[in-house]
Amino acid sequence: MVGIHSSSTTRRLLAATACLCMALPLAACGSGASPVPTSTTTVAGETRFTGSVALFLPNDGFTVSQDVPLNSWHDFADATKDSLEDRGFEADHVQTHADSDLERQSHRIQDYVVDALDGSTDGSSADPEAQSTTLVVAPAAPMTDTVKRYGDYVTQSLAEENATDESLDESLSRMTRALGLAKKAGMHVVVVATPLPGFTPDAFVSLCSAREIGRLQARQLVSKLQLDSASRYNPKYIEILLPYDADADYPQLDEAFAREAFNGVWEVIGPYFRSGVVLSPSMRTTASTTVQDWRDVTIKATDADSIEMEFRRRLGRPANGQGHVRIDGVIAMNDYVANGVVKGLTALKYTGSAADVNPSITIGDIVGNIAGRQDLQKNRVPDPKRAPSLSTPEEVRQENQKAQNRWPIVTGFGAYISAMPNIVNGKQWATGLVDRVASAADLARICAAFARGDSLNGLDFVSVQDLYGQNVPTMSLPLLSVSAGNMKTELIDPGYITLAEAGL
Repeated sequence: MVGIHSSSTTRRLLAATACLCMALPLAACGSGASPVPTSTTTVAGETRFTGSVALFLPNDGFTVSQDVPLNSWHDFADATKDSLEDRGFEADHVQTHADSDLERQSHRIQDYVVDALDGSTDGSSADPEAQSTTLVVAPAAPMTDTVKRYGDYVTQSLAEENATDESLDESLSRMTRALGLAKKAGMHVVVVATPLPGFTPDAFVSLCSAREIGRLQARQLVSKLQLDSASRYNPKYIEILLPYDADADYPQLDEAFAREAFNGVWEVIGPYFRSGVVLSPSMRTTASTTVQDWRDVTIKATDADSIEMEFRRRLGRPANGQGHVRIDGVIAMNDYVANGVVKGLTALKYTGSAADVNPSITIGDIVGNIAGRQDLQKNRVPDPKRAPSLSTPEEVRQENQKAQNRWPIVTGFGAYISAMPNIVNGKQWATGLVDRVASAADLARICAAFARGDSLNGLDFVSVQDLYGQNVPTMSLPLLSVSAGNMKTELIDPGYITLAEAGL
């Protein structure tokens, strides 16, 4: 472990900064300046990169539980290293560093940069190898228990209004100074997941934002319930459960994430509430709800029992409540909350499954599809625009009972292994996750472009976006939406999970 409180390291960093500031103007004068060394070589017709890539990632908390999101930083490191080697980087030129918090990570990056710039005996210039190095940094930002339920790759907001902790500010300042020095020395810097205030990287990789998670689940409901065909004369009933803990260690970060997640949900589903084709059983959301009302749908999701009890209260059914309230969809935000919702629906004796919403799909069809025996048909017959006209009181009672006790569409996020059986049996309709393999492959393409000295303009997955007021080339891939219908192609075939983990 690199020493993290060395005063000599700080002195070396200041000395390196001073030397670099003197060296850069000289290098710019005249035509005799030494060119930037090439970082590629050709062996037997194959291009190999002699440059280096150093990954600085958060450290995973070790767990053997299946009740956690599928993706982890350890898996991301492995996938990125494999992709870099596939792109032509030598295995011993790819380093991976993992730290549990921002303070340790900032010291490690500082030490790495200082060592890289300390190669010359007179200190007059940076080590030439530094100019063919790419640093990939995923800030080890503090993460509340609530936000952890969405997975390791979510974007955190470290802007001043959210990051008020003094030690956090010091760590951010140390990291941005070191990375700024690295850029001046000719290194490329790619920031992953969480942007750094006050620092402009050469590229930013957005893996998973709160707003994207909210939009994904709202779109899943819009599609599955065919809300564009719904009518205010026969509305759908949807409940939103937004995890939030005002007592978290970093309440500003928890609040920022919850606010952005609801913003994504409401951006998609708000118009349906405003038109009257969607109602809330609890009336927590109405036609007059705005993005500023996100607190109205929050839930303290500390454990499965509290989630179940809150969901029952939303339906007006406390612990011993009987009977059913019509509910067509639940945006549970993550798989942990979705599990509590499923428990609540089971206890209240709702019947059927998400497969019943599409009469052409049965649980047998789903299992057969996942096992690879057949494809699913997806032609759904939409509900009528008006409730059916019934002639006798008994017909009215039976129709109301049928609609009220029908199992709703439940969405989550994180692709928990523990959630897979619920998805297979139709109790949870969908989950979501970051396409780790595709993200690692495209990150490797960015590093390869830097090693060749190429622009990122030719990469179709990169666009220029605003990052703390600066235009930065940004990579952003769509999140994966997974239901029983595509679980085989999206999770099992790529090797994210096994058939056994899917409950088959």
